[in-house]
Amino acid sequence: MRVFVNGNEVGSEYAGCALCGDNRRTGTYLSIDGTLRCKVCGRPWRGFYGEVAGSKLYFCCGDHYREFRRIVQRVITEGSVARIRAIFISVHGGERIIRIEDEDGKEVTLSEPTLNIVHV
Repeated sequence: MRVFVNGNEVGSEYAGCALCGDNRRTGTYLSIDGTLRCKVCGRPWRGFYGEVAGSKLYFCCGDHYREFRRIVQRVITEGSVARIRAIFISVHGGERIIRIEDEDGKEVTLSEPTLNIVHV
């Protein structure tokens, strides 16, 4: 599965997080307590690879990993998509538009607020 955020391919440590597209160089800030944090959600930057739908992708934090998995599950159940070929995420203001292409050429588009991350 290939993942694109605002037109840039992401999902590796150097390219960026599969959900927000930021990497350690561009997507972090140093908090007052000395912790490196994600600019999007403010959670501590962990930087790890997680498996989603059979693909190993890079995420900046556990919240973004869980959110990305939720999006993929939603697409699989609502859009009747079997195997995802590519995910295109566009962030415009407070809205996230997600377009998914499956292996058979079927496309599913979802729209949701960007601040949909659930802290567990």
